[in-house]
Amino acid sequence: MNWKKIKKYVIKNKSQSHLCICDTDLFESTIVNGIYGFPHSGTTRQKSFWRSIASMYNIGKNDLIFLYRRNGNDNGCREINGPFKIFEIDNHPATFYDLNSTDFPMVIKGEKDCKVRFLFAKFEDEVYSIANNYELIKRYEFREIWGYRHPAVMNIGAARKKSVAAFSNKQTLIFLDLMEEYGVLRHELEENVPSEERIEQYINMEQEQYQFKINGDFLAENYADDEAYLYSYFISALKNHHNYHSSLLREDFSSINDEMLRQYDTSFGKLESNILMEVIITTHLQDELDIVLTDIEDKNILLFEFKTGTLCQKDVDQMERYLDLLKAISPEKNIFANLVGYELEDNLIHNPRFANLIKLVTYDVSEDEPTVIRFNDVTIV
Repeated sequence: MNWKKIKKYVIKNKSQSHLCICDTDLFESTIVNGIYGFPHSGTTRQKSFWRSIASMYNIGKNDLIFLYRRNGNDNGCREINGPFKIFEIDNHPATFYDLNSTDFPMVIKGEKDCKVRFLFAKFEDEVYSIANNYELIKRYEFREIWGYRHPAVMNIGAARKKSVAAFSNKQTLIFLDLMEEYGVLRHELEENVPSEERIEQYINMEQEQYQFKINGDFLAENYADDEAYLYSYFISALKNHHNYHSSLLREDFSSINDEMLRQYDTSFGKLESNILMEVIITTHLQDELDIVLTDIEDKNILLFEFKTGTLCQKDVDQMERYLDLLKAISPEKNIFANLVGYELEDNLIHNPRFANLIKLVTYDVSEDEPTVIRFNDVTIV
């Protein structure tokens, strides 16, 4: 494996990576076919559906994919395997939804339930795994890797199951360093990945209610009054600047944040480098942050909490506690926040310590298609 070439690719393209939990019964067919899928609970258009869709919008066209083979006794089980990269067609990541597994069943526990899918490609024929999990855990303890629990403890205590998690560019390079130093060759892929059958199925997919490509058109035509829809709308604008709403959203949030960020010599544009969704603050709390943006060095961090209803004083107080805690955990970082809601409760107040670190934002939704959402900052005491 040419690790130097892969790292150069990551640096040049400012690639993030996505750690994907894969059941061992699906692992072999997943890497041979170059298709990953995971389930969501409930039916389409519910909250779990939109959370899953948001995680797909978070995959950029140059991003890397790692698979955590979560169970079993074969070599590479309970380890991170890779590296792979997202497969793109027409300059867009090949992400899609297939409710009924019509072309390629992906079965867990006897059910065809891996509905949310994407295609990925190999860098070279070899697949490695990080065989020394203790070295990986050390990076968590040093907070070189942060915001997410190690997959081995995903079913313990407050750890909510999460099929796909995004990591920053800097953390992606750490994963590659670990794979180079502690990696063990697990598989050699002789055929093309993804397979021609999977590519053909994606290209010829007919857009309908239960099978569709996860792109800007789908987002524009399926507005939902749901926080996770807001995640999708926000993330897709930043990850794909060709999306119909990208320029307006980036203009809005630049206007909202640039004066606040300028005090630390940064800007909203510089914080578009990395997008992380549902980030844990610390392993000692159940709380998660909806979305986190960071610059390329993970030095400046902008937190987002989205509400479809009214922002209340308790929301402001909670965000101030988050800022206080995160600054204590990582004193070397500059941390800011946006609280986004449909409207604001009257008479909200800031603790003076955080007055220049938090922006309160409201939004308006157009009544016509395609859906357009505009964002505005609101000044409080």
